[in-house]
Amino acid sequence: MPVPYPPSEIYHFVPLNERVPVYQRPFTLAAEVVPEATPEARKALAGKNELAIAGTLHYQACDDSICYNPVALPISWKVALRR
Repeated sequence: MPVPYPPSEIYHFVPLNERVPVYQRPFTLAAEVVPEATPEARKALAGKNELAIAGTLHYQACDDSICYNPVALPISWKVALRR
């Protein structure tokens, strides 16, 4: 499921005379994660007290004169499991 983003704002990038959607203020991305409840998943998680979740954040940063190369940043979390 895609992670929902807040609405962007349009920025006029003067060096290229382009109008592009941007995020100029801090914001939070959130996604609900629910482990499968299938018998196979329950067996795989049996005896474990945490679940590792990994993903990749893709982004590109710009300032008033240049846009930097896009970046793919690996991200991960460990969350506690409970019965």
